[in-house]
Amino acid sequence: MKYPYKVKIGLLTKPLENLDPWEIELFDQLLDLDFLEIAVLILDGRTIEVEQEPKKGLKSLWPGNFLWKWQKIIEKKIFKPVGTNSDKVKQLFLSTSIVRMLPDRKGFVDYFDRKESDKLKGLDLDVILRHEFNIIKGEILNIPKYGVWSLHHGDNFVNRGGPAGFWEIIEKHEVVGVTLQKLTPELDGGLIIEKAFYNINWSFIKNQQFIQFSSIQLVLKNIRKISYGRFDVSKSLTYSYPLYRSPGLAATLAYLTNFYKEFFLLVYHRFLSKKGDNFWKLYFGKGEFIYAPLFRAKEIPVPEGEFWADPFLLVKDGVKYLFFERFRFERQSACISVGILENARVSGIKDVIDDGSHMSYPNVFEDEGEIFMIPETCAKKRLEVYKAVDFPYKWELYSTAFEGEQIADVNFMRDTEGKAWIFFSKGFWHDLNSDLYIYQIDSLRLEKLTPHLLNPVIIDARIARNGGKIYQKNGEYFRPSQRNVKGKYGFGVNVNQILELSLEEYNETKIVSAYPSFKPNITGFHHVDSHDDFYLMDVAIRKE
Repeated sequence: MKYPYKVKIGLLTKPLENLDPWEIELFDQLLDLDFLEIAVLILDGRTIEVEQEPKKGLKSLWPGNFLWKWQKIIEKKIFKPVGTNSDKVKQLFLSTSIVRMLPDRKGFVDYFDRKESDKLKGLDLDVILRHEFNIIKGEILNIPKYGVWSLHHGDNFVNRGGPAGFWEIIEKHEVVGVTLQKLTPELDGGLIIEKAFYNINWSFIKNQQFIQFSSIQLVLKNIRKISYGRFDVSKSLTYSYPLYRSPGLAATLAYLTNFYKEFFLLVYHRFLSKKGDNFWKLYFGKGEFIYAPLFRAKEIPVPEGEFWADPFLLVKDGVKYLFFERFRFERQSACISVGILENARVSGIKDVIDDGSHMSYPNVFEDEGEIFMIPETCAKKRLEVYKAVDFPYKWELYSTAFEGEQIADVNFMRDTEGKAWIFFSKGFWHDLNSDLYIYQIDSLRLEKLTPHLLNPVIIDARIARNGGKIYQKNGEYFRPSQRNVKGKYGFGVNVNQILELSLEEYNETKIVSAYPSFKPNITGFHHVDSHDDFYLMDVAIRKE
């Protein structure tokens, strides 16, 4: 694919020294895009008013304010914000044209009249990204072709206001949303460009840092789309929640109770508990997974001192070969093993790929008469494809790709036209659960990788990460995926039907979600390998 034209953007920005770390990271990544030009930096040209000293008295001693102030200080000490230093961004501020704007301030609104807006008129901007000023109104909204864009670090359907990442904890949301908006003259009526959803954390500071850095991909994706002339917006739906503000006493106490409960539980399980971490077991069930009563599934016995996860089964000459992640507690890493599955038991277990690094998700499949495996090699920061030399025990490295990147849980499929695709998650900001990427490939040699126009095609921790092999039934394709919500990894599994797949479009719909409540003492569930009349899955339990 070739970009049809270079995108020109302007940045409504604070001075370099006042930028937040995530904003520096965003600007740094924008500078790496070869189809993008940052044409102008737009700074506030008004004299900065000296803030008045806060009033002393009873209000400053109000418990809600006092506790909230100190909690923020404590969390920032525990979870130190990541500092970002970029020579490219420093050079950007030295070499790029700067326009200083003088909007009229009316309460919380900065109004840009025609005279001020005309300062930008001749620049032929496609987009202006907002990282400065208050609520923006006026002629400036009509200057760029695709509008003025603003990130709201919340799902604007359920959360307008702030602080970012706080009220979702209080109200026990599953995820934290982010909304990329095209600003309009309506105060709360911005047009939605796209939303993203991320797993929630029990610390609002960690939530805030995570969604700020992760939302960078949301901006990059949609700028990439307009380089192809693609731009879609939708109206904001009815908003029935309050305008959120900094918490008062009641909300602060509720947050503190939850925060320190979670904090001490974490310390207890990590340093004091004899039960240790969760570990994974495999289960075998009869019938088709999406209709099956999971409580009837049978546990596959696991040897002492190890756990098994990520089952993938390949049937050859009538024999069911089960490949899985084999984690040994003694060595604290996993390799890829195989055994023969019979009557919910596995025999003849052998390690087949073990180079000392941690491996998992051994996706094994046949393609064009050969047998391949794509295990997760995230620890090696690249994607690896293996070919069976003497199935099932001997494998050789066949190809690699994405050097230097964390690639997780790779699925391979050929569509009805014979085109080959790979689906996977990429690591970004310590996270592998929120994004789904698709590439069309020439072959498993991986010599030509064509990215999907909409990558990442999904930004949603509830459905993004692969949770098992893509399978076909009655001419339809189904993609199992993980449901990582409520601060947990492995909260559940979805099965999604793929409705449309091309280099320009991707659509799927969720058929079912399943949760780890079908057996006692199960704490997690994140993988299913579905076949015509049976299925395999893994579940997590607390180690005794």
